[in-house]
Amino acid sequence: MKNMKYLIVFIIISLLMVLGISYSFKGKIKEYDSTDFKVGYDSTWKVIDKNNGLKLEHKKTDSILNIQCKILETNYIDTKLNDIISDVIYGIEIQNSDYILINRMESPSEQYDSYSYLYENNDIQALVNIYKKDNKLIIIYYEAKSDVFDIVLDSVDSILDSLEIITGEPIS
Repeated sequence: MKNMKYLIVFIIISLLMVLGISYSFKGKIKEYDSTDFKVGYDSTWKVIDKNNGLKLEHKKTDSILNIQCKILETNYIDTKLNDIISDVIYGIEIQNSDYILINRMESPSEQYDSYSYLYENNDIQALVNIYKKDNKLIIIYYEAKSDVFDIVLDSVDSILDSLEIITGEPIS
């Protein structure tokens, strides 16, 4: 009977320790706030650059997440992303000609017009997400080695889900 009480206490303490460790592993959410967009990221990422958008590096895997905002001319305010996506992707693919397109899909974002493109180059994968709101395009580029790409993807998805594009020019 005494051994059973010790076993139960040991199990409860072990569960509390596991929960505490998993909570501390996830880390606290930090926020980046600019005039163009807001985004939250956990402490597994470190800021590399804030001069041209936000560039993050994953501390354990050296994966890169780069978020940039492009301001479109005013005549693009009412234009759907679907109508300009080929021009945007052409510019991205010219800069990254070594990458091969693996998958293209309209993103399931409920807030914004958006597309996702998955690329591969040898042992590296890259995910490019493009969002449009009013006259702003947000381009999010995530690059990682193939063996850690899916492991870090949950954290990247959390960052993508937290994206808030600050309203550009109002639609008339």
